[in-house]
Amino acid sequence: MNLIAILEDNIKSNHKKNWLSFLLIEKLFVEKHFNWIYLRIDNQSKLLIGKGILNVEGKDYEVLLSYSPYNKYRYDRIYINDKSIEFNNEIHLYGDKSLCLYHPVFDKPKLNTISLYKMIPWITEWIVFYEQWKKYGVWLGDEIKHI
Repeated sequence: MNLIAILEDNIKSNHKKNWLSFLLIEKLFVEKHFNWIYLRIDNQSKLLIGKGILNVEGKDYEVLLSYSPYNKYRYDRIYINDKSIEFNNEIHLYGDKSLCLYHPVFDKPKLNTISLYKMIPWITEWIVFYEQWKKYGVWLGDEIKHI
């Protein structure tokens, strides 16, 4: 394991050790910047859980999310609650149908995590690109192709 990976593991371990403080800070930042999403901390599962209605170009989208250092691979799980959205690598979804909003290696800053409040605007971008993909059959946003 290289030095960067060791330091990143230490940061994640610290977030886990101080999970409540970490999630409270994340919650405060999101609530300060976005009034459309309701957040709560689930102490049992050690998750920040959110739900809200996001209006994009006159259409409402129900957004569900969880955020925690205990989530495997990445802290965030963000979903659009819409049965018509089916898994497809071309539209940047993970197998659990959570949104792929960034590349977990190339876009993640070294020795840091991506704060939830920074990801929230990316949900709107994802929706816009998804609606364009439905029209044109091509993902028009920046991307690194899924393997």
